[in-house]
Amino acid sequence: VEDLTEDRFEDVLKLYTEHFMDDEPLCAYFGIRQDAEACEELRTFWKRAFSRRLTVVCYKEGSKELVGANLLGMSLADDKKDSSNLVTTEKSKKIVGINEYMSQGVNLYELYGVDKYLTAFGLSVNTRFRGLGIATEILKARVPICRAFGVKLTSTNFTAIGSQKAAAKAGFKTDLEMP
Repeated sequence: VEDLTEDRFEDVLKLYTEHFMDDEPLCAYFGIRQDAEACEELRTFWKRAFSRRLTVVCYKEGSKELVGANLLGMSLADDKKDSSNLVTTEKSKKIVGINEYMSQGVNLYELYGVDKYLTAFGLSVNTRFRGLGIATEILKARVPICRAFGVKLTSTNFTAIGSQKAAAKAGFKTDLEMP
């Protein structure tokens, strides 16, 4: 697991378009990949996430074949962002709204006494490489990232069963579950 470099941005976009969009429950439910406008909007969002230089990738051992990635970002307590202006399509607005609703269910800053935490905008593993523990190893890579940035907490809305299982194996604690 290593940092995403600019020369691999397109490879990660391809991974997320071909695997994440079809398999992540919210994207799949709303048919994001089949909606050209919503698909491009999500790809643009991911590109912005890449520019933060926190995204990590995993390559097949001994090669440069991309097998997985985790798009990471920093959530700051005093950052009063308005996510409604980040997306314009109805499908994207619904996904953002659902994620905001889940995030507001627990005030992580108060619960853990922090002013920032490492978050993510998607964990994806190529379907050919699933079930091998790769997602768990990608999630474990957040520990040294947090140390490097002096961050005491990492948290994510894990929406897929596979990512929830990987998170449990990586030592994540469940603070909120949705029915």
